[in-house]
Order: sequence, then C-alpha cells, then structure tokens
Amino acid sequence: MLLHELETPAVLIDLDVMERNLGRMAEYTARTGVALRPHIKTHKIPALAQRQIALGAIGIAAAKPTEAEVMSEAGIRDIMLAYPIVAAAKADRLARLAEHTRISVSLDSHEAADCVARSFHAAGRNVDLLVEIDVGFARCGVQSAAAAAELALHIAKLPGATFGGIMFYPGHMMVPPAEQEPLLREVNTRVEAAYTAITASGLPIARVSGGSTPMAYRSQEFSHLTEIRPGMYPLNDRNLVAGGFATLEDCALTVMTTVVSTAVPQRVILDGGSKTFSSDRLLTGDHIGHGVVLADRDATLYGLSEEHGHIDISRSSRSYTIGERLRIVPNHVCATINMHDRVYGIRGDVVECVWDVAARGHVQ
Repeated sequence: MLLHELETPAVLIDLDVMERNLGRMAEYTARTGVALRPHIKTHKIPALAQRQIALGAIGIAAAKPTEAEVMSEAGIRDIMLAYPIVAAAKADRLARLAEHTRISVSLDSHEAADCVARSFHAAGRNVDLLVEIDVGFARCGVQSAAAAAELALHIAKLPGATFGGIMFYPGHMMVPPAEQEPLLREVNTRVEAAYTAITASGLPIARVSGGSTPMAYRSQEFSHLTEIRPGMYPLNDRNLVAGGFATLEDCALTVMTTVVSTAVPQRVILDGGSKTFSSDRLLTGDHIGHGVVLADRDATLYGLSEEHGHIDISRSSRSYTIGERLRIVPNHVCATINMHDRVYGIRGDVVECVWDVAARGHVQ
C-alpha cells in the first residue's frame, strides 16, 4: 500500500526515524550500563515493545493492569507497574499475570503494599514492591528518607511480597538545560538520603528505577540508578522539541490529515480535531497551538473542534487547496496515539506495516 491510499486522519510512524531513535537509546544504555525498561504507555503497541526488548530492554513499564495484560499476552515477561495499586481487583489481575510474567509494582503507602501483597500471597505468588520517593515533582512518592525506610521495612515483612528497591520520576525536569542543574542536585540529594536510610535499616537495595525521556541521556548523573523508564523516545513530540530534548527530525510520529475547507479567509480546516489530536498544550515555550504543520512552520493549528482542526494561515505565504494532505507533529504523542485503533509504519511513501494500538483505552 502507498501512503496516498490511506484514508485520513491517520497516525503515521516513520520507521527509519523510529529505528534510529531506538538504536540510539539502546547504544546509550549498553555503553553506560544502565538497564532500559521502556514505559509503553506512550505507544501501547505490543509489536513496538517487542522491538524494544529485542534491542536489549530488560522488560517494560506500564501504567495500569490492563496495559500489563495486553503486553503479557504478547509475550513480554518482565513488567513493572509504575503506578500505585490500591484496589483488590486490580491486584488480583496482576497476581494472575505472575503465573508466567515477572511483576513488580511501585507504591508509596502501607495501604497499597498491603493490597498488592495480599493478592499475590493468596495466589501463591510473590511480587517485588518498590518504594516510590518524591524527588520534586510532587505527584506521588513518600516525602522523607525516614518514610522510605519505614515503608521498605513494612514491605519486607509482608507475606507475598519482597522489598524490590526504590523508584522515582523526575517529571519536573522538563525545563531548559540551564535550569536542570539545581533540580538534578535536589533529586540526587533525595535519592541518596532514601538509599542511605533504607540500607542503614538493614535492607539491601537491588534496584533503583528512575528517569524519563527528557533526562534519559543524563542517566549516568543520577545517584545509584540501575534502570531507566523513558517512554516517548521512540517517537518524540512537539513538547520534547520545544524543551530542547529532540528535534523535529527526531519525531517519528505524525498525524496525516486532509484539508476539507478554505472558505474562511486566513483559515484552513482539517478533518482531524480533538478526537484525533491531543488537546494538551505545550509544557514549555509559547504554549500556542496543538502541533507543528510540517509543510508550513508559519501556520498555527490553533483550535480543535471534535472533528475539525483549525489552522491560522494569516502569517503564511503558502496557498492551500481542498483535498491537500498535511502531516502534523502533535504536542503530546502519548495522548494522541491513545485515540487511534491503529498506526501505519511507513518508509518514504510506502506503508510497510500496520500495528494495532492493542492497549488503547486500557486505563483500568
């Protein structure tokens, strides 16, 4: 199939760009000795997860049990739930997966630890539980080294559970490089304090899981880090470009749309709106628009109706025609891909593969 034969809107993955991104991360982690555990919440595609494993990833991270189920069914045998599980039904699902998949879970409370351990013990299984520490993002994570040690000791006493290590997510470090240094020092201070408190309590720490795509290539600068969990690096998006962590040439995923109206002066309407693109704004920069129109950097995808994309061409010298196709790099790749049933892998103008987004909508 050729690219022009696809109906729009269609999510495209440039396989040459994606493979270059995958290879770069695989080479970096092999060279630095930091294990790679990619977070699949970005792409939710088993075939892509399998490629990451084939290139040396030790396993994957997932956000929800239903995502883990999809990946386990596809043959992925080491899955970390980088999310606190507090409901018995969810813990039971994970315990069932443990029959053929190594499962670990990060959490920050006695309640979550007790819930997960109880299900695994009832199933005759064992689960590695990692203590999540807050390193400055203020989302989840224990707030002190003493609390980290106390929770680790609690986990170590639970039937069905083993204390597996510590976990953190530096989501607040998606800032310009000059602003990262004090944040990195603070992250390391908190990790070091938790590490010291836990080991002083008599527990060994086999695993320190952290990182993100923006900070992936500085992983060797994080204290005690044994594995990283970047998610967006195979595909990238406008947010990463705006933050200086990628270039547009590194963005493998685009959304191909069709111009359906030019009736309003200085406006172009596309056949993809908020049900096609993520409505997330930029995290850095001017915060304007919902994506980059690759054919016209002076155009702005400024608005999204449900099925209409609104482009402002008032600053553009380019003309547009009905039926013309435009490719757009979305602001947020993770939220965009979750709205589509399938993606199309392309090389040049040839559609080489079609991948189901098998874990799409799996948010439980």
